[in-house]
Amino acid sequence: MVIWLPTLWMAAGVCVFAGAHFLYVGRSRDSGWLYPAFGLLCLSVGAYIAVSALMQTPQMQASYALLERLHVGLACVVYPVAVWFLASYSGWQGSRPWVIATSLVFGILLVLNCFAPDGLLLAGFVEQPALILPWGEQINQFTGPPSPLAVYFYAATMVVFLIAFRCCWALRRTAQRARAKPLLIYLIVQLVAVIHAEYVTIFGKVTLDWEAIPFLVLVVLLSRTLTLEMRRYARELGRSVAALRSENTARKESQALLQHLANHDALTGLPNWRAMRELVDAALADSKSGFGALLVMDVERFKVINDALGHRMGDILVREIALRLEQVCPDGSYLARLNGVEFAVLLNGIANDAESAATLALAAAESVRRELTQPLKLDAHNLSTDVSTGLAIFPTAGTDCDVLLRQAYMALNAAKAGGRRRVVAFSPEMQAEAERSLRLEHDLRVALEHDDLRLELQPQVDRAGRLSGAEALLRWTHPEFGPIGPQEFIRIAEESGQIHRVGACALSLACTALASLPPQTGSFRIAVNISPSQLFLPDFVESVRACIDASGIDPGQLTLEITESAFVHDVTDATTKIRALDSLGIRVALDDFGTGYACIATLKSLPLRELKIDQVFVRDMRIDPPDRFIRAMINMARAMDMHVVAEGVETAAQRAALSAMGCDAFQGYLIARPMEVAALGELMRRHVGNSMFA
Repeated sequence: MVIWLPTLWMAAGVCVFAGAHFLYVGRSRDSGWLYPAFGLLCLSVGAYIAVSALMQTPQMQASYALLERLHVGLACVVYPVAVWFLASYSGWQGSRPWVIATSLVFGILLVLNCFAPDGLLLAGFVEQPALILPWGEQINQFTGPPSPLAVYFYAATMVVFLIAFRCCWALRRTAQRARAKPLLIYLIVQLVAVIHAEYVTIFGKVTLDWEAIPFLVLVVLLSRTLTLEMRRYARELGRSVAALRSENTARKESQALLQHLANHDALTGLPNWRAMRELVDAALADSKSGFGALLVMDVERFKVINDALGHRMGDILVREIALRLEQVCPDGSYLARLNGVEFAVLLNGIANDAESAATLALAAAESVRRELTQPLKLDAHNLSTDVSTGLAIFPTAGTDCDVLLRQAYMALNAAKAGGRRRVVAFSPEMQAEAERSLRLEHDLRVALEHDDLRLELQPQVDRAGRLSGAEALLRWTHPEFGPIGPQEFIRIAEESGQIHRVGACALSLACTALASLPPQTGSFRIAVNISPSQLFLPDFVESVRACIDASGIDPGQLTLEITESAFVHDVTDATTKIRALDSLGIRVALDDFGTGYACIATLKSLPLRELKIDQVFVRDMRIDPPDRFIRAMINMARAMDMHVVAEGVETAAQRAALSAMGCDAFQGYLIARPMEVAALGELMRRHVGNSMFA
């Protein structure tokens, strides 16, 4: 029966298999030199055990000297590889010098083994009787006197064992105690093998060569340890991959959500401004789709509803409006919420020419408007809304997304300015008007900086026809466009935030004009229009006082005209300012009475000294019988002890009728057109104390 030698061959096969496996694993893992070093160690141990098996095979007696030399040579390879592996296995910092030194020592021993007469360990060979194992198997046996070089080999191997003990001890002191146990078991087995070898040598016993067995134990134990580590690493890696996959899925979902939120309105779920821009860009880039239209709609009365019912109800209303728009918008159109209650509808490729596209877009806009005028029932409230719409047709020459949106907004502003609840299509004249307004806005700022605005005064007369005052009117002559009407540049000043400077300019010029006019008997006043925004400046009263002090005029000669709209914004602040002006002796007049929303009770509590009847009422007044509405205004002013001035008086009949109803003063083309300050001074000198109608 043959048992021992096949066992050695199986052990060699196990080592070779383990070596190949760990070399392959080491190639695919980021583990440093640990797996490659262990793979090489397993391969060299496998070769060492295979040569041991050959040396004990009876048929190989003639080759024993060669096999012994090969056996020792393989040992000289095993030990330095073992040191290299142990350094990686234990994480030994600074092990490189030891690995190099061990490799050099065993390299020298390997060379000596090759060139020594009988090898490194023996000085000759003596064949022993074959060892018969209990089961009848024959094992080849040789002996011989030791070589003088053997002591160096054994000393080097002892150093390797000491290094192994050092690595085992170091592992037990760290967090990798699990790696120390198999290494310790190997060292114990190796120690037992050494003791056994010494026992056999000392007592001359004939027994099996157990020298290769500890190496097999090392390979088996460390293979198991490293395999368990690899499995644990694989499980952790699997969990990490699963976590990364889950995280990646969550990240993609978050990115998709962020992308959706970036392109959609959170309240209605509709595409937002950014998404609409992308849609418009795509429509403009598709030159084969024909003509389309962009509609921009603004829902009316939303602020009133939102303020009255609260923001929650306002949000519900916005969602309901969005639902209605989705239902009424034509098929193939794109609906977006731009901001607030502004919505946009993109109608792409609806016609083959611009005229047909405009017709279809206007029809769609009217359909939307009709739908939104239908009452909405929200909770217990029946609400009605309306919409103003501006539309722009595309493509046109030079049209891009920004231009198209600007055109649609210009048309929307025109719809609002024209009375709201209208649908207006963009026209080139709107662009020209917008460019003109922008140019005038810039040039008005320059004109204010260079004092290019001038003052004209329109005289006022009392019932006797004597000059009693004048209204200060600003004039601006543009270097390119010529005279700019006050309604136009005042509107531009209000929209651009320059109205404060314009008002301060008018006040300063009026005070300077008063100081330059000839002295008059009685009270001659110049009236200056004050905008509501100017009135609500914190330092308004102080600025008026400073202007009066700088010009040296009597405050009683100055009248400040304030429109009714000032009392809609902040009646408390307006009242405080008017009382402060009255305490300075400055007359405050209510301008354009009847065209605003002033509360009569509020007017009654204010120290207003003058009331001006707007020319709208004077122009359309009845002469015979006298206009009852104007009579009521005059009677009310009389009841509040207010001086009454009618503006826009253009006929003698109007003057006579107003005088008969109790009007105190008159202003209009019947009396005089606006004139320069010098011309008014000359007029005052000609009619000093006399009626202008004598």
